[in-house]
Amino acid sequence: MKKNDFIAGGLFIALGLFIFTQTSTYPSLEKGHPGPDLFPNILAILFIGFGLALLLKARRLLPKAEMPSSTPKRISNAFFVVGIVAAYVILVNKVGFLITSTILLFILMKKLGVTLFKSAITSVLITLFINLLFSKILRVPLPYGILGW
Repeated sequence: MKKNDFIAGGLFIALGLFIFTQTSTYPSLEKGHPGPDLFPNILAILFIGFGLALLLKARRLLPKAEMPSSTPKRISNAFFVVGIVAAYVILVNKVGFLITSTILLFILMKKLGVTLFKSAITSVLITLFINLLFSKILRVPLPYGILGW
């Protein structure tokens, strides 16, 4: 559990920094009105703050001998996740959200040791839920891809 706090804290800090870099090019509004970068930057500050708190808490609770180490398996898993997310970003506009997300979730779940049946059902249901939430309820267009749906 404590090792997971290190990972989660690092991911929250990285996400906060990523949000800051992406919103730095947003335009500012005249007369001191809050611009479109206000809420993403607040979110980034919260991510970084809570990520630091999680890291400090995990570091305080772990004895020195139990500090997480970089084993080859951990490093290969990290590169695997980064690679599959990069492939997702490249393919999602060409293949489409539904197909690409289902495949990404299925592969990640199989990598985590989930059974074939549970991986297939869960990846389809999560993808359909996200599609329903963003496309239908929030009306955020998701990439259609080659099939047009």
